[in-house]
Parts: sequence; C-alpha cells; structure tokens
Amino acid sequence: MIQKAMAQSKKRTSLKSLTNTQLRSSKQKHVRLAAIDIGSNAIRMVIADFSLQGMRLIQKYRFPIRLGADVFVSGKISAKNLKLSARTFKQFKEVSENFQVSQIRAVGTSALREAKNQKAFVELIRRKSRIPIEIIDGVEEAQLIHEAVRHEVVLDTHQALLIDIGGGSVELSYSERGMMMATQSFPFGTVRTLELMKKKNLSESQLSLVIGDFLSPLTHFIQSHGRGHKVDFAIGTGGNLESLGKLKPILLKSSSRTFLTFLELGEILQKLEKMTIKDRIEKLKMRPDRADVIVPAGLVIQTVMQQANISKLLIPHVGLKDGLLWSLAQRADYFSKSLG
Repeated sequence: MIQKAMAQSKKRTSLKSLTNTQLRSSKQKHVRLAAIDIGSNAIRMVIADFSLQGMRLIQKYRFPIRLGADVFVSGKISAKNLKLSARTFKQFKEVSENFQVSQIRAVGTSALREAKNQKAFVELIRRKSRIPIEIIDGVEEAQLIHEAVRHEVVLDTHQALLIDIGGGSVELSYSERGMMMATQSFPFGTVRTLELMKKKNLSESQLSLVIGDFLSPLTHFIQSHGRGHKVDFAIGTGGNLESLGKLKPILLKSSSRTFLTFLELGEILQKLEKMTIKDRIEKLKMRPDRADVIVPAGLVIQTVMQQANISKLLIPHVGLKDGLLWSLAQRADYFSKSLG
C-alpha cells in the first residue's frame, strides 16, 4: 500500500488549483518561486520552478543557525544569531536576485513564535534583506506540511497520521481521504528536548525521562481523534525523519529510504544509541547539528507509532518549505499577473 502510494506520487505533483487556460496563455514557460523556513534548528531556503508539468527543484540551502538553543533557554535570540541570521538573509536576497525569483515567502515557526525579541528579529531581517517574515502558528504549519505531502503522496483513498518533528515542536495531523481532519502542535521538539536535558544534566540514555513528561497530551490527542479510524500508515516529515530514512540503507543494509517499519525504526535507534555523537558524525557522516538530535526525534516517532498502533511510516522527503512553495503557486491571481 505504501509503495503504491509513493509510486503514484509524481502524478500528483501538478498545479491543480490553476486552470490550464491561465497557464497556456502565458508567454513564459514557468514561474520561479522561493520559500524560506526559519526553524528552531536551522534556516532553510528552496528555489523551484512551477509550470504545467508541476514543480521542479532548482536549488536549496541550509544554514545551521540554532535559534531554539537561544529561545528555549533564555527566551530570546542572541546577538550572535541575530547577526548570523541577518547575514544569511542578505545572501538569500542576493541568491534570489541571481536566480530571478519572482516571489519569496518566509515564515518563522516555534522558536520565533516564542522569542521575546521576535519583532526586533523580523525588523532587522526586513532592513537588511527587504524580505518580510510571517510568524505562523502550529495549525498553519501543519496545514502547509499537509499540502506538501498531498502533492507527493496519494492520500485520496487512505487515512494517515502525519508526524512532523521540528526543533521546537511536534505537529500531529490526521488526514482522511486527502483532507486534514484534526491537528495539534506539541511543544517538545528535538532542540527543546536537548536544552532541557542539558538543564537537568541528563545523558542521552535518560531521554525517556524527558519524553515521558510529554506523553499525556500526545496520548490524549491520538485517543481522541484516532478512535474509530483505522490509519493505513504514518507519514513522517522534517530533517530528522529524512535522516532516519537515509540511515536505513547504511545501518540495516536495505535499499529503500522512503519508508520505515516500526521494527526497523527500533533497530536503527538501538544502533544509534550505542554510538557516541562523535561516532555518528565520523562513521555515519552526519552533520553535528543532526547527530545530537536524531535519537530524540526517533524516540518521539517510535512513541507516536506505538500509541497510534501504526506499523509503517512513509518518508516522502517533503516538508514545510515545499508547502510554502505550493502556497505561492496556488495563488491564481498572482499567477495570472506574473504569467499572463
């Protein structure tokens, strides 16, 4: 079932909200758009072309600026990360001009939602790059992720539980026949968990003590919205999920990176827990800012799958930034002006 859903994914990557007449009347063959995801663990930018054939990735960038490490400890973004972010956005502006990007949408999630100096951050970025930033809540974040998944995976005939693991929050969403039926954002992302462990002087082997504090609201959501609905599979999004998929061929000698079973996830976590963070970086070629949060992310996924009684997890390798691109593409009035 999962393989079938993925096999049909390319057929679904189309501009369904735009009429063929609008696009065929265009003198241009495509429009170039960019999305920026200001997360708690990193800031990402992706550039893509949209045409009648769908979306085509042009370029992507990732800067490991861990805003969550500031906000989840002191409540505000540090002067150092303010400067790094401003410099990063200045580069984003130059890149977008070089690539002749028509429009950019930039959003901030968990860390920016909670930062006491949120307005100062947004104003600094606007002055340095002229790129406006939207602060979105957990519900809109989940809706954008669902939109990205919907264009990559056939959901019309399935019921699925979407699990997005971020640095500051976890979003769970129930999708029924392509429609998002319920969603909730939980404030226990990987960076937040890491900082809490440092504060309590806990080691990675004691992770269950931290995650246990968050189980009650998560369990309540699953029991409230999952009852009576047989979920066909879970769908995992976010950089940590993609990393777990990439580790499957390495640690389990399996060729597929697009799905994990509950048992495979458990095997991967067992192997990772036996390795130091240094070993993960050197032997598995993981980035330092991924190697220290991969196990907390995996344990959250494992817990959700267990609570929801789901045995299979699909990893479509799309996320918030892709949803942002589709949100721009689906503004038909914008397309008629840009492409008409």
